[in-house]
Amino acid sequence: MNINRISYSLIVAVIILMSSCRRQPLLNGLEAINIVNTDRPIELDIYDIVDSISYIPLETSEKCLLGELQRIKRDGDFYFVEDAKGLFVFGKGGRFLNEIGHKGNAPGEYLYMDNFYLDRKDKQVCIINNVQKRILRYAYDGTYVSMSYLEPKDANIESVMVCDGGELLAFYPLPNDLFHIDSEYRVFREKGDTLVSEKIMSAKSLTTKDAFYPFLYFPMVTFSDKHFLASVFSNELYQYKNGKVFPVYCIDAFAAIPDEAFLDEHKGMDFFELLKIMSQKNISTGITALEASSDYLFALIDNRKALVWDGEKGILISTTYNSDLNLYSSLLTGGSSDEHVGYFSAEFFCEKKEDSAGSKALSELADSLSEDDNPVLFLYHFKKDAVKSLIEKYKL
Repeated sequence: MNINRISYSLIVAVIILMSSCRRQPLLNGLEAINIVNTDRPIELDIYDIVDSISYIPLETSEKCLLGELQRIKRDGDFYFVEDAKGLFVFGKGGRFLNEIGHKGNAPGEYLYMDNFYLDRKDKQVCIINNVQKRILRYAYDGTYVSMSYLEPKDANIESVMVCDGGELLAFYPLPNDLFHIDSEYRVFREKGDTLVSEKIMSAKSLTTKDAFYPFLYFPMVTFSDKHFLASVFSNELYQYKNGKVFPVYCIDAFAAIPDEAFLDEHKGMDFFELLKIMSQKNISTGITALEASSDYLFALIDNRKALVWDGEKGILISTTYNSDLNLYSSLLTGGSSDEHVGYFSAEFFCEKKEDSAGSKALSELADSLSEDDNPVLFLYHFKKDAVKSLIEKYKL
């Protein structure tokens, strides 16, 4: 018997076995995220995946009476809360601190706020004003710092993400009859008092007619020190690096997405009519939102299922139930990251007093509120190894 031949055969067998255990790339060359329950999404209690939930009641005073909230972001003990009237800062425990700038046409003021983002490195709040084609920067205490101008072709920004090198990645809504934008994403760099852009991803040939529709709710995240992007009608995760965007992962867990031939056939159709046709033909909308905590990347798939991915394995979730509040919700509607802090109205807690009676902390919170108080923010604190524990609990 040839010992060398046997050894060689064993080595080959081990290599083949190891290769078969790895996640295999798809035909298009992208690595498929390893989803362990593609055909069996689970319904879980929120405490299956979080250790605790922080609830922060915002101080109610004559200085700051909030209306319907638009978005909330966090940096440490600072909470930045936008409503229709302006942008307000709350501190530890929800104590009101100050307003960021003021609405107006004087120097350092803004007429419109389309969105805002945080420059956490320089501790600045940046307000996007597409109408006046500018981005205004303020210190956390509300003091005006500086302003950068946008070129007319760039002034339709929906949202922004700050990258490690100081670049700004900007997402643009779908093209429509009001704004003819050729980019889905652009990267901005400062040049004097102007932000100069470069297209890094072209817009798809779609139109919402006379509607202004961003479609991707949360299109960009930073996860494991990498910047990931989603694209309209795509099941791919793109990465931004060194001024370029390229696909790196594919989520293969839903019906087929519309191909180029399908989109070309329906080119110019009202977007919402197109969605109806896609639903009738069981064609997926792909990834419609991204979110990320320090340990997990979340993706909303086809506006129905949520993917939780730890970088190695992923789990599909159909619904999430908060047993403390007797409430179904999604991990991608707020609370999962500092970029999208969640909130409930004070009225909601007052109505939920009986449901929250099982939790002493929530019961005390409900007792301390009146229906007209400012909203209550919430943040999830996720478990370590949550994906692994869910696989074991649900025998996936």
